[in-house]
Amino acid sequence: MGIAKFFQSLTNSAVRRELYEFTRGDAKFYYTSSDKSVQDGEIIYEAITLTRSSIDSSSDLEKNSIDITFALNSKFAQDCLRSALEENILVKVSKLQFGNISTLWQGRVTAVKPDGVEITLKCETDYTSLGRAGARYKYQRTCCHDLYGNGCKLDKSLWGIQTTIKSVDKLNVELRDLTEGDNYFRLGMLQSNNWVNVAIESSSGQSVTLIRRLDTLADQVTTDEELLAYSTTKQALIDAQNAASIAQSELAQAISDRDALDPLSPTYEQDLLDAQALVDQKQLALDAAIQNTADAQVSFDLAAQSVFFVMVYPGCMKSLNACHRFNNTDNFLGFSYMPEDNPTTTRIV
Repeated sequence: MGIAKFFQSLTNSAVRRELYEFTRGDAKFYYTSSDKSVQDGEIIYEAITLTRSSIDSSSDLEKNSIDITFALNSKFAQDCLRSALEENILVKVSKLQFGNISTLWQGRVTAVKPDGVEITLKCETDYTSLGRAGARYKYQRTCCHDLYGNGCKLDKSLWGIQTTIKSVDKLNVELRDLTEGDNYFRLGMLQSNNWVNVAIESSSGQSVTLIRRLDTLADQVTTDEELLAYSTTKQALIDAQNAASIAQSELAQAISDRDALDPLSPTYEQDLLDAQALVDQKQLALDAAIQNTADAQVSFDLAAQSVFFVMVYPGCMKSLNACHRFNNTDNFLGFSYMPEDNPTTTRIV
C-alpha cells in the first residue's frame, strides 16, 4: 500500500459514521447517514438522507427518546407512515469508527409523523414505558375504563362479529352481512386476519371508516366468487363427513348383526355368507366415503386460502347510556350526574 493510500485509509477509518438498524417482524433494514454505503460483513448499510436528534442520558426516561428523520421519498418511512405500529419496529443506532462498531442507542418506534418534506419516527427506549407514570382515574362524566379492558370486564369474544372484506379504499372498508345500525361500531375496532387491531371512526351499513390506514387489509379482500367457493366446498365437506359417519355406523351394525348369528341355526352357513357379503359392501361404502371426505377436505382447504375472515367489535361512547347498551352499567366508572357548576368557584347561596 502506498503512503497516500495508507493515510487516506487511516483518515477514512477515523471518520465517524452512524449506522441504523430497523427490525420489523422478520425483516431488517440497514441504513447509514454517511455519504456512501457501509459494509459490515454480509450486511450493507444503505446511504440515505437521514438525521436524528441528540441522544441524552438522564434519570428522566421520557427524555431519553430520539427522533429519526427521513426524507419524504424514503420507502421505508412511507411504509411506516401508512401502517404505523401495525407491528413493533425496533431501532438500534450504532457508530462506526476506527473499524469498530459500538451501540449508541436502542429502543422502538412509538409514533410516525409527516412534516413537510420529511417523515419523523418518534422513538423511545425499551424502559420508557416502565418508567412512565400511569394514567390516573378522573372525576368526569364519561367512563374511565378502557373498553373490553380489566375494569370494563366485558368479554370481547362475546361481542365480536366475524365477517369478510369486500373492498378497501384508503380509510373506508366495505364488509359483508352486517345488520347493526349506523355507528354501532363507532370507537370500536376492526381486527384483521393477522390479528392487527385498528380503531373504527364511524360505521354505516356495511362500511366502516378507520382512524388510520392499514395497508395489509388490501391483501385480505375476499371476492364474491371466492366466498361462494368457500361456502360451497365447506358444505360439501360437511356432507362428506356426515356420509362417512353414517357409513361407519352402518358398517358397525352389519358387523354386529353378523356376529350375532346363531351357529346352531340350520341356515347359519348361508346367513353367514349373506352377512359377510353385507359387511364387505358396507366396508367398501365406508372406504369410498372416507376418500370423498379427504377429497372434500382438499377442495375446502384450497378455497379457504382465498378467504380472509376479520372481526369487528362495537364501540362505546363511554356514557351511561352507551354502557347500558352492553348491559354493563355495574362496571361504569363515570359520574353522569356531576353538577354543572364547580362549587369551589361558584357561589351556591
